[in-house]
Amino acid sequence: MPHVPDHTQAPAGERALSLGQYASLVAALYRGRFQAEPWQDFLSELRALCQPCLTVIGLRLPTPGDAGIAYVGGANYSPQDLMNFANNYSALAPLVDLPDGDTVALDDLIPRSQLRRTVYYNAFMKPFDQEQIVGFDIQRSGQVALFVRLIRGHGAPDFGARERDILELLKPQFRELAVWLENGRSLAREHTLHEQAFTSLALGTVMLDAGLRIVHMNSVAEQLLKDNTSIARVAGKLRVMHHREHQQLQQAVAQLLTDSTQAVPHVIPVERETGRSPLFLTLRRLAQEDSLDDIQHAALYMTDPELRQIDQTPLVMDAFGLTPQEARLVIALANGGTLEGFASDTGISKNTARTHLYASFRKVGVTQQSSLVSHVIRAIYGL
Repeated sequence: MPHVPDHTQAPAGERALSLGQYASLVAALYRGRFQAEPWQDFLSELRALCQPCLTVIGLRLPTPGDAGIAYVGGANYSPQDLMNFANNYSALAPLVDLPDGDTVALDDLIPRSQLRRTVYYNAFMKPFDQEQIVGFDIQRSGQVALFVRLIRGHGAPDFGARERDILELLKPQFRELAVWLENGRSLAREHTLHEQAFTSLALGTVMLDAGLRIVHMNSVAEQLLKDNTSIARVAGKLRVMHHREHQQLQQAVAQLLTDSTQAVPHVIPVERETGRSPLFLTLRRLAQEDSLDDIQHAALYMTDPELRQIDQTPLVMDAFGLTPQEARLVIALANGGTLEGFASDTGISKNTARTHLYASFRKVGVTQQSSLVSHVIRAIYGL
């Protein structure tokens, strides 16, 4: 490992960074993730403080076949330029795999006279007017999570203590940013996974507060509201058009949010026009994970049996130990069917259908058809 010189004893005048400049840099750093061109404000401010130079923030180092992820202030590199570097020069780059959090300059690793004789310098650095590089890597779980570089061209003054001290001041913020980005990516992946799973199941998800105000809903729920006249969003709130069912919804949400011991979901069938299966609304209390937010929310899952294309029979059989015919019966009931209709559709007598129903009661552990339907819906949708 190369020795990194100690530059911390430079005169204070060379290392001046006002509180206002520091605060502005930190603010730009944390909002940079959400800019149309990520981190451009931060890169511009840092570049103005360290002129003349290019400034770079990277999230993934380039390797052959992978251009990596990097944002540059002070130059415009095309995707072709970045891929060309990755394929032809990244393996030769000397300023990689730096010790976690150490500020290192290219001059610390190789004398400039020797650098100018290398293939990397003559093939890449010189044509792009690069002579000096200084920066650091931030690692997470043994991998580079963030890297920062300052780059100067030929004839520019050497990087000194001031530039290093600016990097040192920012380093703790970059370490926090790396954690923040990692957590954000994890949440985003989890959210995407849930959204894809719910979408594939034709499962609408809605987050409600105590007043039935819609805090969030997925695309399936949006479509179900558009396609059904029995339920709607009115002035930002969820509204079931049948008065009795809307009262059930209000009471269920109020009960869930006021009684923390309520663990069993509420299932509300919402009638639609003649000939259509009802929509099913399943309500659960959401765990309060943010200690800074004391507002309780309920999760509402909207299921439309007519959109379901996956055969749930094996799932219900496994969940409750039912026979294939018993499973098909309870699924038909959960989808709004009747005992008589199932008997007619399957060519069995009503008495045989009733025998299947009672056997299902016993195996599921219920005594009423409404409870049976509730258990089956929760099994099908994992609620």
